[in-house]
Amino acid sequence: MSTHTQILASAALLGVTLFTSQSALAADPVVPSGTVGGQAPATSGTTEVDGSGKFASAASADAATADDATEFDIAGGGLLSTGNARAGSVTGSSRLRIRRKKHQFSAMFAGNYGRAAVDSQSEPVPTVGNVQGRVRYDYFLHRRASLFTMLTARHDPFQGLQARVNLDPGVAVYFLTDPKNRLWSELGYDFQYDRFTEEATYAKDEMGAVVLDDNGDPVVAIDRERQNHAVRVFGGYANSISDAVTFGTGVEYLQSVQVARRWRLNWDTSLTATLINRLAISLTFTARLDNDPAPGIRKVDTITAVSLLYRFF
Repeated sequence: MSTHTQILASAALLGVTLFTSQSALAADPVVPSGTVGGQAPATSGTTEVDGSGKFASAASADAATADDATEFDIAGGGLLSTGNARAGSVTGSSRLRIRRKKHQFSAMFAGNYGRAAVDSQSEPVPTVGNVQGRVRYDYFLHRRASLFTMLTARHDPFQGLQARVNLDPGVAVYFLTDPKNRLWSELGYDFQYDRFTEEATYAKDEMGAVVLDDNGDPVVAIDRERQNHAVRVFGGYANSISDAVTFGTGVEYLQSVQVARRWRLNWDTSLTATLINRLAISLTFTARLDNDPAPGIRKVDTITAVSLLYRFF
């Protein structure tokens, strides 16, 4: 198991999530951003903003009848290991949702940072580092349909991204609207702007080393800036198996209309069980596939996390 994987697994098991809210969510059920609440546990070391690589859905059709709500959440966690194994990571996120009749505004911010040493003699080096943000506006045409516009931004050097910005307008349709059994889909357009780190633009050999030209300079394989136009399709399902157990899953597919090989697929699934009162345990899995990444960047990233969650309000 790699040091990076150990950090993620340890943080997922040992972190604590803090939630504060200005209104009780149980009284205003919504389809969570993505699949189910707590799906990107702060303790995983990889808190994710939804949309354009993660999932982002409008509020559920049930929320159309709850036309006045204000919610604010904060989550945070961390890990510190000393001695023979030296590692540390911190993560945090914040969510805001405001609903007034047919209009809804939501925003989210998330950040992760981690360092680790491969042995007791080495200096710690960064192993995780990203900052993400999202704002979204929804207009409900009907309790089963809404229009939305979403803007997301991401900074993640480990993916070779100095900045990735996505603009996603679309329409959401709700097929099952029971609070305990929800099925919905989204269809829309995705505009993506990427600015890669300078190192990510260099050509790499099979060993991951930078390819040099006859003058000893790095060979540039791609431009630092790239724009893409794509079709975005999302489908999600959430089920409250019982009062104590919930399951959710969602799939997002983005297909470029400019370059056929440039597509992305993202899958997110979770199972959450209440242990006692407000204490719950959550098992989550996320897979992200980018078929046209920067040189030397792997196409598939996965995250598996187990976390304890406590809700104060």
